[in-house]
Amino acid sequence: MDYLRVSTEEQAKGYGIAYSGKKTAGYISQKGWEHVGTFVDEGVSGALESHQRPDLRRLMERAWTVPRPFDIVVVNEGRAIGRTGRAFWRWVWELQEIGIFVAVVKRDYDNSTPEGESKMRKDADYAEDEREIIRERTQGGIQEKAESGGYIGGKVPYGYCVGAGRLVLDECRKGRDCAAKHEACALRRGRTLYVALRDWSQAALAVNTEGYRRRDGGLWGGQSLRQQVLNPIVLEARQVFRGSGGVRRDHEGRPVNGERVVIPLPPVFTPAEVEELRAASGRPVRTLQKARVYTLSGRIVSPCGKRYIGGGTILRTKAYRCQGRSRAYAGAPTCSCPYLAADPVEERTWRRVRTLLGDADRLKGIAGCQSEPSAAQCDGSRERRGELDRQIRIHRQALAIALGVAAKEVAALDLGLEESERAVVRQIAPLQAELGVLLDARRELKARLAESDAARERSAQLVELAAMTRRMWSGLPLKRQKELMAALDVEVTFLEPPQQGRKGQLCALTAWFTDRRLLVPLLTDEGWATIEPMITHRPRGVSPRLVMTGILYKARTGKSWSALPDLFGCPSTLQTYAARWRESGFWENAMRSLAAAEGTPVPASPEMKTRIGCSIEPRKLLSSAQWGSINTSLPDHGTGRAFRFRIELEPCSQ
Repeated sequence: MDYLRVSTEEQAKGYGIAYSGKKTAGYISQKGWEHVGTFVDEGVSGALESHQRPDLRRLMERAWTVPRPFDIVVVNEGRAIGRTGRAFWRWVWELQEIGIFVAVVKRDYDNSTPEGESKMRKDADYAEDEREIIRERTQGGIQEKAESGGYIGGKVPYGYCVGAGRLVLDECRKGRDCAAKHEACALRRGRTLYVALRDWSQAALAVNTEGYRRRDGGLWGGQSLRQQVLNPIVLEARQVFRGSGGVRRDHEGRPVNGERVVIPLPPVFTPAEVEELRAASGRPVRTLQKARVYTLSGRIVSPCGKRYIGGGTILRTKAYRCQGRSRAYAGAPTCSCPYLAADPVEERTWRRVRTLLGDADRLKGIAGCQSEPSAAQCDGSRERRGELDRQIRIHRQALAIALGVAAKEVAALDLGLEESERAVVRQIAPLQAELGVLLDARRELKARLAESDAARERSAQLVELAAMTRRMWSGLPLKRQKELMAALDVEVTFLEPPQQGRKGQLCALTAWFTDRRLLVPLLTDEGWATIEPMITHRPRGVSPRLVMTGILYKARTGKSWSALPDLFGCPSTLQTYAARWRESGFWENAMRSLAAAEGTPVPASPEMKTRIGCSIEPRKLLSSAQWGSINTSLPDHGTGRAFRFRIELEPCSQ
């Protein structure tokens, strides 16, 4: 078995795989050994260990098979084994453990004898010394090139290219006749556009329109243009060699391979342009945030008869406001309907609607599908219809025969035309009556069957709607919830005016404990010792424990801030730190830490009695890809009927 390895540097010097393979093949033939295979790692560093070289790793895997496939591995020279002591010896020793040795062509030895092991040690030392010399020479050459301002390799910064061994600007040098879009020109144009527009996305759009592209040929985005224009290398017109934190250093902190070098580059921008750009990017233009989606906008009936729409705020919280609060014209009256916090109203309404739609039995009860006939009943009805069809066919045949016989008999009596017709009618009247009874029975049965099929179809649609609700509507985003509310024509009505605090906002502390279903803890010495280290904002001039006690007292009693006892201090201080602690996250962590402590429930908050109405058309919802899936498995009995029904949910407290 022979193993061939050459590094990229050795390949450049002409010592390729073919050269090494020729040497090892001749050596194996000269020794009279059987050649069982070759493993090759081309362009692989000798500093890598065996498991890091693809073919050497496969060689080692084969060496461990039973029976042992080979007894010796031949390499052309010692440095093919490895350039470092660890890379050299580890796999040699591993082979020795299983009885496989390594032979070196260049000095004609193998490590099966003490003399061969001695030569191998010298080869290993020589390979590592040679690697260190090459590294020092290479690093020294790079250091010298950096100090002279030359290009040291690596990624070329955008805006530059390599020319005459150093970095130069990639810009137009042919005057107006140059049709190329150079990188430095793209940076200059991007800077000019941003300073004028103060928007990187708009600047990128304009740069793309003018034909400039990124280095990979792709279109500019706002972030990518910003990154390249504000690149420190571009702004400072310099590149730092060995200036990163990853530079190898000795025990005294000095760079091992050379000192830090600052390489000056030709500037893309003038100093005045750089200052202008930094001033513009340091004061970004404020952009509007994406508007919040209000799922019930225009669907909540206000106590004054108007509708609630989204767009209000309650202490930085999104809310609904009544349209009646806005004047229709100068001097017009306005209502005093309270603002409604958006999240709880939307969440509770959505939960009730989704709970209803996910309950198939409840839907069938509301839609009147509970009396759905059984399969046996339907089969019996169809058999009855078949029997009626058979009897009707027999009676029609009998009627035709009776009509012919009666006509002959009446003709023999030599009566007048009218009297003859009356005589024929009298003779066939019993058969016609019987046929009429059969036809009425069939029409009635057909109507019942059609209604049964329709009932089964409606029931199947409701069952499928409930299944789709449970499967696909548990995590709909607000935008999709709004679309579904529109499809259901949801309407929320207040049965009595909501009794709430300022601008319709329930006490924030009460809402916090209510939403999380937590008790208001009693603050003991042990509890305070637990949460005190967590405090993020400490009140000045007042005990933080007293502030915490006052806030918990307010949550426990439901009193307003101004009505708290004087012993807790200034109400505004308590209110300020209650807000700061909630925003910083301290409040959440502290209350969770005290959750196991003794506590009391928050006072009941005023209830808002509401009724929710919605219109449900199951087939329309199920057949629309808008809601996630087009259903084609619903039974179709040929009725072709889609049904729609209106639901008024029982009043409930919001």
